[in-house]
Amino acid sequence: MKSTLLNSVIALLFVVIGVSCDSEPAGVSLKESLDKGVKELNAAVDKIKTSADFQLLSQNDESAATGMAKAPAFSEWYFMPNDTVMITLDKVVGIYDYSWQRVKTNNPYYRFFTKTGESEYMIVRLPVQKVRHPAAMFWHQKADTALTNNFEAKVTDYYVFRNRKAGNEYRLTSDFSIDNAQIGSLTELSSRNKVNGYNASSVYTLASGYTVSRTENSGDTAVSAYAISEGDKILYEEKMTSVRLTDKKIRYREKTYSLTVGNVKIVRNLKPESMDSAQVYLNGVLQTNSKVEIIVIQPDSLNQCLTHATRDLKITLDDGTSTTLKTLMNETIDGIQQIFRSVQQARFTTDIIDRIAWNIYSRKK
Repeated sequence: MKSTLLNSVIALLFVVIGVSCDSEPAGVSLKESLDKGVKELNAAVDKIKTSADFQLLSQNDESAATGMAKAPAFSEWYFMPNDTVMITLDKVVGIYDYSWQRVKTNNPYYRFFTKTGESEYMIVRLPVQKVRHPAAMFWHQKADTALTNNFEAKVTDYYVFRNRKAGNEYRLTSDFSIDNAQIGSLTELSSRNKVNGYNASSVYTLASGYTVSRTENSGDTAVSAYAISEGDKILYEEKMTSVRLTDKKIRYREKTYSLTVGNVKIVRNLKPESMDSAQVYLNGVLQTNSKVEIIVIQPDSLNQCLTHATRDLKITLDDGTSTTLKTLMNETIDGIQQIFRSVQQARFTTDIIDRIAWNIYSRKK
C-alpha cells in the first residue's frame, strides 16, 4: 500500500514538473534579447541623465568657470615648486564650512571656507544652491544669509603627488549627501609619467543603484573601458585594448574589443595577421548564425568605440535581418555619450576639495 502510494506521489510530481517545464517560455532569440537589453539600457540612461544626483555630481556648467575666475587658479604647474609635492588625507583632515561672511568681505578663495571641527576625514560643507549655481558661489547675495551648508562632501581617501620629472598621481574617494541623505559617491584615479603614460578612471555610484565607470590609459598597451550597471547587473560595457606599434609615429593597433548590452556580448580579437571577425554571444553561447561588421567613423581616433561615436557595429541577427547598433539604440547612444562626457569633464566638486587641500598643505609647510 505504502509502495503504491509512493509511486503515485512520484508520478504526480513528474506530471507537475512536466507541466511546469512546458509552461516556461521557449528560448529567447538574439533579436529579442538585444531588444530587451536596449530597452533596459534606455530606461537606465534616461533615469541617470535626469537624476538630480548625477547632474549635481557631474556639474560641468559653464557658469562654474565664471565663478572659479574669482579664485586663484589651481594649476599644478603654477603652484608646484621644484621639489616634490605630496598631499595625503591625514594632512588635510577636518570639517570645513562655507562662510557667506567671508564671501561678503571678499577674502581669498580658500578662506571662503572655515575650519569648524575635527574629523578623521576631510569634510567640506556648503549650500547645495551654490553647487547647482557655481557662478554665484563667490558673489554675496542678501539671500545667502538664509542658506544652510546642507551639501556635504566626505573625503575618505585623498592623495596628490606632483613632481616635474617623476610625473603626477591623484586619488580621491568621496561620499556626497544633501540634508544628511546620501546622493552618491565618486572615486577618481589618475596618473601621468614618461614611463607609463596617462592613466585615468572615474566611478560614480548613485543612490538610485546605478554605477557609471570610465577607464582610459595610454602607454605601450592602451585600454579604454566604459560601463553602466545597476547593482551587479551590467547594462552596458565597452572595452578596447590596443598595442603601440614599433614605428616612430604614435600609432596603435587594436588587440581586443568587446561590447556588452544586457545578455548580448560582441567580441573581436587580434589574429597574427589581422583582426578576427567579431563574434556574437547570447548568455555566453556563441551565435553561429549571426555576424558583426565594424564600421569605422573616425579612423584617426585612438578611442575607436561606440561610446565616443567613432565607430558603429552592423549586426546580422539570427533571423537574417541586419541593423546597426546606432540605429537600434537610437537616442540611447546619444545619452550614453552625454553621460560619459559629463563623467570625464566634471571638475567643480573636486576643484573645491583640491583647492582647500592645497591651502591647508601650503600653510603647514
